[in-house]
Amino acid sequence: MLKKFVSLLLFAVIFNLFTPAAVFAGNKVSDINVDVFIYQDGSAYITQTWNCDFSQGTEGYIPIQNLGDMTISDFLVSDGNGPYQVEKDWDINGSFEEKAGKCGILKTPDGYELCWGITNYGQNRYAIEYKIHQFVGSYEDFDGFNFQFINPGMGTLPTDVTVKIVMQDGIQLDESNSGIWAFGFDGQIHFDNGQVVAYTASPLSATTDNVIIMMQLNKGLIQPIRKVDAAFSAVKDQAFEGSSYDSNQMESDAVLQEEYSDEDPGAFFTIIGGITLFLPAIIVIYIIRRLRKPKKQITQLYENAEYFREVPFAGNIEATFALAEEFNQIGDDNDLIGAAFLKLINGGCLEPLTEKKVSFFGKERESISLKLVHPPEFPGLATGMLYDLLITASSLDQILQEHELEKYCERNQRALKTIIDAAREDGRRTLLLIDCYAESSKKNPLGLSDRGKKLIQDIMGFKKYLLEFSLIGERSVAESIIWQDYLTFATLLGIADKVIAQFEKVYPDATEYNQNAHYSYLLAHTFMVASARGANANSSSGLGGAVSMLGGSGFSGGGSGGGTR
Repeated sequence: MLKKFVSLLLFAVIFNLFTPAAVFAGNKVSDINVDVFIYQDGSAYITQTWNCDFSQGTEGYIPIQNLGDMTISDFLVSDGNGPYQVEKDWDINGSFEEKAGKCGILKTPDGYELCWGITNYGQNRYAIEYKIHQFVGSYEDFDGFNFQFINPGMGTLPTDVTVKIVMQDGIQLDESNSGIWAFGFDGQIHFDNGQVVAYTASPLSATTDNVIIMMQLNKGLIQPIRKVDAAFSAVKDQAFEGSSYDSNQMESDAVLQEEYSDEDPGAFFTIIGGITLFLPAIIVIYIIRRLRKPKKQITQLYENAEYFREVPFAGNIEATFALAEEFNQIGDDNDLIGAAFLKLINGGCLEPLTEKKVSFFGKERESISLKLVHPPEFPGLATGMLYDLLITASSLDQILQEHELEKYCERNQRALKTIIDAAREDGRRTLLLIDCYAESSKKNPLGLSDRGKKLIQDIMGFKKYLLEFSLIGERSVAESIIWQDYLTFATLLGIADKVIAQFEKVYPDATEYNQNAHYSYLLAHTFMVASARGANANSSSGLGGAVSMLGGSGFSGGGSGGGTR
């Protein structure tokens, strides 16, 4: 008897869990656009625009719970035929015909449900509007909110979401007066022309996916009615718990070490062993590097450098990077990653792939991926380590998408830094082995031997040569070298955009060389930016960037479920 009871109970649970999804599996919301307009008193007018394809059920609905002192008013719904009639008492049990062209608010023990009749089956576009009073709170240190705009467990997934936040009176939001964070989905949040924009990089699909946005405002931008006897920093601390904004760097280091161990048990220890072997030399170089290089002498060194028409160090990226960085000839550390990407693409190790994806409504989206063809067959620590990273970051088919690389670098924030640091130290070892440094800095304040001085002048002369390429009118160098090797080192030195403009002045006609080179550079730059964006995403500074899939605790609004019934 007990066994039969347990079986019936299990059946009932499974039936209740899966029946709604099965019944309305045909109902889809391809995308939701959420526009949030914040008033001076801290209230917010919200418009959700749903692009739908419904074939079952009688109504759409949005549960909004956990509002505290907030209240909802001014609820309106409209479609392509105009506004709906607002019903004072919404009847959830009404028929399809009774709900058609109507909408209403259903009060529940936990909050509200915003409801409207589906009205017409097929493709439709609904605009759902409502006002939330006391949306923004006035805290002791800042004004702000942490609000769930899209619930987990909606029955109409997968769904792309975009959220835009604007302020009354044209107040411009940016890094100087606001902080922004987002939780619960794979995507980005950014400041964009005075607004805040958050969007999904891939559609919400899991029952746990949701869209939570937390925003901090400097005092004086608005005057919220709702007063909170606490600091907004406490709201952030609670939201950050378990999120990537609060990740422990030691954990990232451990993950990175584990990945090196998984791919090659000796790789990690080989790197450590190499660094240990050259530790005394590294310390010497570090001390030399820390000595202040006279800025005036570096400027004079550059001015006196003669044009150098060959890539520095016979193409050794690491040695060029180490010496150029030491003498302020590098724009950013990440330019090393961009140069490594470009060399891998030019060397046939990475092959660009164009993919087209079609949404529910036939909208095409084009994305560029990188197919990992083979490891580099040319020397270079940076390119080899980067290719190994890309193998780990890509899917099983060894095709790397931009968002895959970004998410990998977000989860493993020291991965890029490990490549850059290893390349720098490899370059310094080379400089030491070829007697680049002076025995005494008293004889040479720049700390270089005669050979070292010649090498840095070669780098400077090459940089000057590239930047003044059109003035020289150089045509004695093969175009393949100009558009591949030259552009790779221009990327390393952080001057690629300027150099491309110089090249195009001398070679204005479209050729296979410049077209392929320009495309490869843009591709390398795109993936370099994606990796850097991911590596810098886990900052609690509020400057925007990648969204944390976890965290967001303490939010207002939301609830769970929604869609159709």
